[in-house]
Amino acid sequence: MLLSLLIPAVVSSLLAPTTCGDLPGASALVSRARLNYLLVGEYHGTVEMPQVAADLLCAAAQQKRPVVLGLEFTAENLATLEAYLQSDGSPAARERALAAPAWQQPDGRNSLAVFELLETARRLRAAGHTVSVVAFDLVPAPAVSRARETALAEALVAARARVPNSLVIALTGAGHAGKTPWSSQNPPFPSTGQLLPEGETIALTFARSGGRYFGCRAATAEAPGGCAEYDMPAREPVRPRGIEMDASLREGFEGVYSAGGPYTAARPART
Repeated sequence: MLLSLLIPAVVSSLLAPTTCGDLPGASALVSRARLNYLLVGEYHGTVEMPQVAADLLCAAAQQKRPVVLGLEFTAENLATLEAYLQSDGSPAARERALAAPAWQQPDGRNSLAVFELLETARRLRAAGHTVSVVAFDLVPAPAVSRARETALAEALVAARARVPNSLVIALTGAGHAGKTPWSSQNPPFPSTGQLLPEGETIALTFARSGGRYFGCRAATAEAPGGCAEYDMPAREPVRPRGIEMDASLREGFEGVYSAGGPYTAARPART
């Protein structure tokens, strides 16, 4: 009982005010003609990557366009997510939201940073913007499968069809977002980004500037594994904060976003 009382209070104390971050390139990107699907490819379990999605959500809402926020949760969580968007964001509302199945087992996708992204959507809606949410993962969800990629894309298309003229902004693993086949599979099959309407979809990925992330690993002979903070290797110099639209930067993506420094681990929302 004590834990259930503390969780909303902790979340409340850490949520930032809903102001659109000054993310260079965000406004220009969301105002592009024919853009209907924006995939924010992430490395699960960081603070900064969901913040980029929140900045993009804000930028799109400020242009008076209906926005659908896509979260990589299964459909059984949708009713609770929608209820939170319609709530007053009170501690009781947060407690009800965090009781949904998606938040129970930490895996990097259900971090406090992702809850802050949902809170951004709620405050934008409370301010009069047309903002909705979709939980677009598959049940059951094998890590990589043709069925899962197809289901992710179909769920996003269906969500946009329910909200005329909307822009879908989905935070998802970079492997799903990218527009290259899953070459690790035999035979390879298309990613979610490839299955969405061509000419209407832009895929972003993150600058590989290193840092830390929260995730879950299987035990090996060298390490015990478990759910904890881990190092993220740096593979390139730090880029300035913002979005750089250049398809030559990374195969399968139209652009790369940077937090302007190394990433930090995002702890689970329910700790």
